[in-house]
Amino acid sequence: MPRTMHMSGLSAFPDRQHPLAWRDWATSPRTRASEPRAVGGAIVQRWESSARRMEQPPLDHHYLVVHLGGDKRVTRTGGSGTLVREVRHRGYSTIEAGQSYSWRTEGPIAFGHIYLEPRWFAETIGANFERDPARIELQEEVGAFDPLIGQLLSALVHAGAADNAGLMQQEAALEAVLFRLFERQAAAPIGEERMLITAASVRRVRDYIAAHLDSALTLDELARIAGYSRFHFARGFRAATGLPPYAYLLRQRIARACEMLESRDVPISGIAAATGFATHAQFSSRFRQVTGIAPSAYREMLR
Repeated sequence: MPRTMHMSGLSAFPDRQHPLAWRDWATSPRTRASEPRAVGGAIVQRWESSARRMEQPPLDHHYLVVHLGGDKRVTRTGGSGTLVREVRHRGYSTIEAGQSYSWRTEGPIAFGHIYLEPRWFAETIGANFERDPARIELQEEVGAFDPLIGQLLSALVHAGAADNAGLMQQEAALEAVLFRLFERQAAAPIGEERMLITAASVRRVRDYIAAHLDSALTLDELARIAGYSRFHFARGFRAATGLPPYAYLLRQRIARACEMLESRDVPISGIAAATGFATHAQFSSRFRQVTGIAPSAYREMLR
């Protein structure tokens, strides 16, 4: 995939605006913005103290928003109507190219944007999942939350300009986000029976996992917490979360590890033990599998 992209601010579509030409968010005199930078087929930028209300024109890029600074309420108007969402710190929103909305934010004004060139996005997803790029779409969400996506996006928008090795680390982190997004948004395969479990059961399992990330959890144990048989629980949990139980557990452990890596006071071997990995080597292998980079490289990226 290409590692540089067009950043002149000129759109290739006459009816759409290039994201670098969109500056309605900067009407507040207190706005602080980072310099835009190219990461793979994306443009990354971060803002603070920008306008609470803004008008978004039709853009020629998809974009991801990571909501920073704390919890907030976000109102989006346009398209099919008005959406109001209570958004957690490091929650995210996805907006498809060509859409136009009005936005209002109540709460901390801090966020990052990752603008995705649509063709690059489709080809990246298609190559990894063996799908036809022409059929790849970005589904829109407002105020969604996934701890791993939130951690990786936050690290990405706070990272600065980097040399070739650092840029490769940032590109790997961005691809990990896109792959996770596609996993969450992809519909269940046609013909697959969707076994459902209650929202309360899913919540109990999620809370139990969060409280026992340093323990050796088993499928039987999680099924017992949910109150279902192994088979029914495994199928129902995947239908509810988009992931099999073990994959969900792994991503929660990696998300917790990302949080701990923000502090340089904790050695990586200690993080491995605190997040349920038997050895430093196993932790590094799984971390790289999920994020595309090593734990030490992720910590370095935060610098």
